[in-house]
Amino acid sequence: MKMYFNLPILSILLFSSCQKEIRINLPKDSDRPVLNVLMTENRTLKARLTLSGRLTEGEQFQVPEQVETRVYENDVFKEILQNQTIDEKKYFVSTTKVQRDKKYRITATLPGYGLVEGSDSIPDISTVEINNESIIVANSNTYKLKFNFLLKNNSKEKQYYRFRILYQNSDSKNNNSDKIPLEFRPVNTSDLFGSGNSEKKSWFIEKPQSAGETIFYSFTADSNPKKALALEVTILTESAYKYLKSVAKAEDSQDSPFAEKVIIYSNIKNGLGIVGGLSFKEFPFPAK
Repeated sequence: MKMYFNLPILSILLFSSCQKEIRINLPKDSDRPVLNVLMTENRTLKARLTLSGRLTEGEQFQVPEQVETRVYENDVFKEILQNQTIDEKKYFVSTTKVQRDKKYRITATLPGYGLVEGSDSIPDISTVEINNESIIVANSNTYKLKFNFLLKNNSKEKQYYRFRILYQNSDSKNNNSDKIPLEFRPVNTSDLFGSGNSEKKSWFIEKPQSAGETIFYSFTADSNPKKALALEVTILTESAYKYLKSVAKAEDSQDSPFAEKVIIYSNIKNGLGIVGGLSFKEFPFPAK
C-alpha cells in the first residue's frame, strides 16, 4: 500500500538554501531520516536533519533528538557540527569552511536508525570560461531583452551547469544577498531542461557539457529591469545536479494531474536527501 508522505527538499537560492515541501510516494509508516546539505566553496557547512512523514497544514517536519552530526574531509575526521537555529529551524553548522577539490562526508547518528551519511566534493568554478556576452534590447511583443554568451568547459571532465540572470535590488547597498533573479527563457530549448514556453528564474542544462567543449547559449526575457545585469553560472557535481534537476522536474509537474511521478534523487545511505557540492560565479553583462 502506498500513501503520500511529505519530504523536505532543498532548492538553491543566491548564497543559501531554502527548504520546501514536496509530496512523493513512500511506504506507509516509513518515516525516514532526511539529511540535506548543499556545500558551497569557502562557506561553512550547514546540514539540516529531519524525518519524512505525513504532515497536516501548519505542521513542521519532525527534528530528531539526540543527534550527533560529523564531517570528514578526505576521510579524515574534521569536527562535530554544532546546533544552530536559523530562521526558526534547527541546523548543524561547521566552524570551518569547505574547500574545492576536497571530498566531504557528513554522518548523522540518531536513535533507532542506522548511520545516516552522504558524501560529495566541491567543483572548481575557475574551469568556466565565458566569452562574447551581449544584451540586445528590443521593444517588441516577442521579448524585451535577449542575452547571448559562449561557455567553454576548460576542465578535463564533463560538467553540469545552472544559469541565472541577476540584478541589484534598488534598496540594497552592494549586498549580494539582495540580488534579484530575472525570469527568462531559453531560445534553443534542446540545450536546457524544462519548457521553453515559460519563463523561470533558473535553468539547468539538459545534459553535461563535455571537457573542452564550447556551447553558445541564448535567452530572452519579457521584462527589462533597466539595471546592471549579471550572468550567474553555478557548476554542480553530478550528485547535486541530479538532485536539483529532479527537484525542478517535480516542481514543474506538481500541479499537473497528467504528469508522471518524479523520483527525487538521493545519495544518502540509510535515509533520503542530498550531500551535494556546488560553486558559482557572476559574469557581468556589458551595459545595455
